[in-house]
Amino acid sequence: MSRMKLILARQALCHGGLLVKDAGILIRGGRIIEIATSAAGTRRLVRNSGVVPEDHGPGIWTAGLVNAHAHLELTALGNTVPRLPFARWVSALMGARSELGRTALSRGLAQGADRLLNTGTSTVGDNDSLGLAAGVLASHPIRARVFREALDAWDPKRTAKARRFSRAPRRGTATLAFGFGPHAPFTVSSALARSLAQDARRRRAPISIHFAESRGENQWMLTGNGPLAGVLPKSPGISSLDYLEEASLLGSRSALVHCNHVKKSEIERIAQSGACVVHCPKSHEFFRRAKFDPEPWLRAGVVMALGTDSVASNPDLDMRAEMARLRETSPNLNPERIWTMATEGGARCLGWGQRLGRLEPGRAADLALWDLAPRSRAGALEALTGSSPEIRQMIVAGRAQHSVS
Repeated sequence: MSRMKLILARQALCHGGLLVKDAGILIRGGRIIEIATSAAGTRRLVRNSGVVPEDHGPGIWTAGLVNAHAHLELTALGNTVPRLPFARWVSALMGARSELGRTALSRGLAQGADRLLNTGTSTVGDNDSLGLAAGVLASHPIRARVFREALDAWDPKRTAKARRFSRAPRRGTATLAFGFGPHAPFTVSSALARSLAQDARRRRAPISIHFAESRGENQWMLTGNGPLAGVLPKSPGISSLDYLEEASLLGSRSALVHCNHVKKSEIERIAQSGACVVHCPKSHEFFRRAKFDPEPWLRAGVVMALGTDSVASNPDLDMRAEMARLRETSPNLNPERIWTMATEGGARCLGWGQRLGRLEPGRAADLALWDLAPRSRAGALEALTGSSPEIRQMIVAGRAQHSVS
């Protein structure tokens, strides 16, 4: 039988609207099996389980944050790529990355994962275009879903290689799994898109795809004009959303990242498809894009999540800052909504909607202890989403990983 662990929690933000005091969180096999919601219940849990309890000190325990979109392989670049128009920024990014060796990029990848863990994130969805992530994250304590990022730039000579890259590796660990990452409609040919959709369906794996990130994307997709015209061949002559639908890349296993330039009618179509949406507030700010309003998406019933993108377009890899920035840009959005986006929404986007994102029995024991002592659930959510509180302890899959003194 797996060894049990019992966490004593001065406060715990549990699913179902509960801010519990003097809670006991019983863990076995990396999962939460029971939560006592009172001091008396915790004492009974200690007696009945026979487990010596662990007290990590004051603070509030919550589910760990879920970063639904990152490019950790770019961490080694630091904040060195200048702010430029999108197409020129991508070119500068590729040039800067090419100057670094795989050892430096791998080291940066691990440092990026460290930074996420140290700021409250227990799970990350990482887009991997170089094949480095699996080797690094298999031995890192953070939980990760790696999306092998495939693209062929509509060049049929590159399609087979891109598909092979996306397929391997597939053997994960208790905290590492894989998904499919067709890069974007304008960089993935119809043939590659359809094959990736088939692979994802066969493996029942999630999909992450950049969508409507820039105006140039849909301009080229529809007409072949715009800033992408000089680097891509003849366009398909359809919208990005039509393209995803035709390729079977639009569905309940799909996460659409960015969605900066989407029509109201397209929001409804995306909602009906069951796809979820990932917003990266600080990266959005870096490119000085028009305000992103999450409320039409939420009203349509779309599951929304948050991500950091990479340090090439973000000063830090800190989900606390993403929540705080969204609070600033969407002041009418309830803090509980934002917290849900940063936990349950992210879990859903990564294919772990029934497994992560909540502090409740049956879920993975991925927990964060924050240096807070709120008086109410509303106060807890206000502080967690707006004040970037310090982390005292992280637990991933039932194992203590990090503490801040």
